[in-house]
Amino acid sequence: MTKTYRWARRAVWGTLAVVMTIGCNPLATIGFLTYKDPVQPARCPFVPKEGAKKDDEIKVALFVSQSTGQSFDFAGAENTIASEMARKIPELAKENKQNIEVIPSSKVNQFKFKNPTWKNMHASAWGKALGVDYVLEIHLDKLSLYQPGSRNQLYEGRAEVSVFMYDVAEGVAEPKSYTHPFSFPKTGFRDATSIPLGTFKKDFLERLALELAEQHIDHKTRSGIAEGRY
Repeated sequence: MTKTYRWARRAVWGTLAVVMTIGCNPLATIGFLTYKDPVQPARCPFVPKEGAKKDDEIKVALFVSQSTGQSFDFAGAENTIASEMARKIPELAKENKQNIEVIPSSKVNQFKFKNPTWKNMHASAWGKALGVDYVLEIHLDKLSLYQPGSRNQLYEGRAEVSVFMYDVAEGVAEPKSYTHPFSFPKTGFRDATSIPLGTFKKDFLERLALELAEQHIDHKTRSGIAEGRY
């Protein structure tokens, strides 16, 4: 018995096992074997410039801030969001056969240091100085980790995020903007004794960064169970 034959036989039995677990409905079987995750279109996609090819690189800069008066638990949250989005945007873009680079936060910080009055500049000027195609100005607000009134016994993460997307080539034109209300976990709340605060906060910020990244890249819809999320 050749090695190729053995592998072919295993494949046949594996497929048969899948069919038996699905049941006798042939349409259900075909649907299972041919199912593809649906694609969710981006709310504010990064569009290649006129004349550019789809796989030409698009460069993005992230300017993330949070409101004053936030809980001490979220100190440095803007840096975490920037770092996570810088990782997730190119990953999602690759899945979508796009080539998108998010410039390092160190370059953004260097620009701020060299331009003390940068807040008085238009965001398109930030982008030109950094050599990018798009600027995302992201503002974090109303951050919380616990269910109100639970005396910190129940996790129920919340945030409200305002995002302004500037096309650098359009200069001072009005940006595209949206507000993203965020809750975590999607299943409601979780007993605070079941997981350390640091772990919950890490998962909270990672999920928020993913949802923000997905606003700008066409992506496959995912269920929380399939992703191992709670």
